[in-house]
Amino acid sequence: MKKLLLPFYLLLSLLNLCGEYSRSEALIFASKPLLLTVLALWFYQQLRPLRARFPRLLLAGLIFSVGGDVLLMLVENGPKDERFFLFGLGSFLLAQLSYLLGFLNYPGARRGFLARSPWRAWPFALFLTGILGLLWPGIPAPMRAPVAVYACAITGMATAALNLRPLLKREVFLGLMAGIILFLLSDSLIALNKFRADAFAIPYARLLIMATYLLGQYWIARNAAAAWKGKAAVNV
Repeated sequence: MKKLLLPFYLLLSLLNLCGEYSRSEALIFASKPLLLTVLALWFYQQLRPLRARFPRLLLAGLIFSVGGDVLLMLVENGPKDERFFLFGLGSFLLAQLSYLLGFLNYPGARRGFLARSPWRAWPFALFLTGILGLLWPGIPAPMRAPVAVYACAITGMATAALNLRPLLKREVFLGLMAGIILFLLSDSLIALNKFRADAFAIPYARLLIMATYLLGQYWIARNAAAAWKGKAAVNV
């Protein structure tokens, strides 16, 4: 059964991307709630029983992402209510905090890449400053604080993952960071498309947002699972 979960996730991803491209609400509603549900189930099946904080928190991040997917789906489909954007942002904030805490709880994280040299996090500090600078003029005043908090959370999550560099095999670390960077890119595209569409015309925005997001989450889950199973751990 668990061998079929990743192929099913990839099939659902293709169906969802077809739905986004064709603007088919039927395909979007049929696929989007299942996407991260299936990936979370695969992650659980790989690592059960989840006795430690790292796998539990990563699973929590995947589950909160299901909520975020469903809520953001309702902004542009079905009821098309903008209030769902803040609810979705809140659910994804919980996902980012779960990932962040998970990476901080990976064995050996206290002696990781950034633990002794925090200045090495400068690329993500630069990203945070740059994305907020680009978005700020277009964000309505009541939404500036939630957007800033979320941007800090996802940047913190990426920084916590970077800290694991000496603790993971090279291929797994690179796969994990590739997934996180794609997640950052997806969220950046969402924000630019929503708040700065006047200045940044993004062709096929919805398709690009979902493609980078789905591949990003896949690589995060797959490489986090590989790391925890001991196949990628290096003298933790």
